[in-house]
Amino acid sequence: MDEPTRRQIALWRLTILGPLISARLEHGERQAYFEQAAERTYERPDGQRVKLSARTLQSWYYAWRHGGWEALRPGTRTDAGQSRSIGPEIAALILHAKREKPRRSIRRLIRLLERAGKLRRGELSRSSVHRLLQAQGLSARPLRGPSAERRAFLPEHGGDLWMGDVLHGPAVIAPDGRLRKSYLISQLDAATRFVPHSYFALAEGAIEHEYGLKQALLKHGRPRTYYVDLGAAYRSESLRLICAELDIHLLHTAPQDCEAKGAIERWHRTWREEVGDELPEEPLSVHALNARHWAWLGAEYHRRRHHTTGREPLEHWLAQAAHLRALPANKDLEQVFLHRERRVVRKDACVRLGGRLLEVRPELCAHTVELRFDPSSPFEPPPRVFVNDRFVCDSVILDRLKNSRRKRRRKLGTPDPAAEPSGLDALGLIEREHYARTELPKGTTADEDEKED
Repeated sequence: MDEPTRRQIALWRLTILGPLISARLEHGERQAYFEQAAERTYERPDGQRVKLSARTLQSWYYAWRHGGWEALRPGTRTDAGQSRSIGPEIAALILHAKREKPRRSIRRLIRLLERAGKLRRGELSRSSVHRLLQAQGLSARPLRGPSAERRAFLPEHGGDLWMGDVLHGPAVIAPDGRLRKSYLISQLDAATRFVPHSYFALAEGAIEHEYGLKQALLKHGRPRTYYVDLGAAYRSESLRLICAELDIHLLHTAPQDCEAKGAIERWHRTWREEVGDELPEEPLSVHALNARHWAWLGAEYHRRRHHTTGREPLEHWLAQAAHLRALPANKDLEQVFLHRERRVVRKDACVRLGGRLLEVRPELCAHTVELRFDPSSPFEPPPRVFVNDRFVCDSVILDRLKNSRRKRRRKLGTPDPAAEPSGLDALGLIEREHYARTELPKGTTADEDEKED
């Protein structure tokens, strides 16, 4: 029984003893009141109707005289928090197993002890275990995800923290005429609630996410921190490289912790209520859906007072211009957003990418190279070839027919123009050695050799 319930019962008992408390009665008169009161029916605080004995009323009266109204509280059991149907040893094991893994259900706890040979099968009931856990405050199963406390916060300046996320949108008509699912890919500034970029795409892979981020960077500069979940697109090596190149801290939420990005999750809810619910039943083209989405952003969302910041997102964002970070002057954003793949060059000076063969310079055979390319169109232009982050050459799509008529170059090496002559004649030295071995001994002639034969 919890404390509020015990207090209510004490006050209820006090109202029944009211005449005894307010009046001065002798012993005989008090006893007569106990007997008269015992003939009545009373309603307890929980709604149950009960009759009380004179002896019970008498015990309440003397308890009040010695300890006041608080003495009328029901007493706590001496075995409170302990199970009468579960032995102490088994109860301790159950509590230990529950504290060890708080998400263990009652069924799993019972089966665990049965498999460990601590219980016979069916010996322990679920209700008994539930009462034991409830008495110890362990009956609830925690939700999945981190147990860290939540605190509402706002970054100090615009651009300090961007949140990126995707919302599954309605079905749309793709450019090829087919019905496809759409995905709303967005970036939200946590300080001002301004949306640097948001658009509907037909997929939610790394290419689509990085395209949206690139547009946001081109229009509004770079954030200090980019906060995203653990989706495959946000864990890609390409995004890590992009953020590293631009000096952006890429921060991920904990597993299954989408609530950590509460600001953009709340923005998604607003979009569903104000745009999603207003869309026609017939599917729109992806271009028409984007047009309506951008109209809502520009005319409605960005120009009304936000309940958290107390300011219009657009006006608030513009007021933060002094704190926003421009793109690095020494970085070409087109090059930064190229995807990278490492390949070992084959003996025919080719590498394979996306099922196609590309030719590189012959001297790169057996070397590991890095191909950098636009993920949206990998072969237009063809990937660029880098070795140790240094540009070497552009690749060429393999054309076997053209190669059949192309004259091969011999890889003889190119002399260093700055090298000084060594004065050594390699072939002359070999010739001298050869004739030295075949020369006749001194004092003999060829005619003398023939006579001896």
